[in-house]
Amino acid sequence: MPAANVTLRLLNDADLPAYKALRDTGLQSDPEAFTTDFDRASLLPAASYATRLGRPPQDNFILGAFDTSGAMLGAVVCEREPLLKKRHEAALIGMIIAPEARGQGIGKALLKEFDAMARQLPGLEQVVLSVTADNTHAVKLYEAAGFVRYGLLPHAIKLDGRYYDKALMLKRL
Repeated sequence: MPAANVTLRLLNDADLPAYKALRDTGLQSDPEAFTTDFDRASLLPAASYATRLGRPPQDNFILGAFDTSGAMLGAVVCEREPLLKKRHEAALIGMIIAPEARGQGIGKALLKEFDAMARQLPGLEQVVLSVTADNTHAVKLYEAAGFVRYGLLPHAIKLDGRYYDKALMLKRL
């Protein structure tokens, strides 16, 4: 578990600038982990992420981890499928932990709270995600949270002439 001085809570409009800053940092420090590139994303206003905000039982939400000063240390996004035949599924996207906050159990705590919140979404049966396959730390973190690998998307990302595969993972609720 994270240190006692870390608070987990849903993000609101006022948190969007901090979320954008954290996301931009992630795009710079771990570009192979994201399908979005920093150059494009850095031009977006913080308000462009407002569609990800919500509170269960709504379909989308961003869960954040904050230190005692209010600085955002991590975040994870839930996006539920809008199509009627896919309403039983949501995606965990954009898990980000600030580089200086890694190794403190923040990711584990975010995943535990994400699970609890996802279970509040009526009719939700499963959560899917993709993770850079050679990021063994992240893969193990997701496995420890109950996700299982169901496939591999080869060459999912091409960055500086190098390809990265994405492990496709699923958790049934």
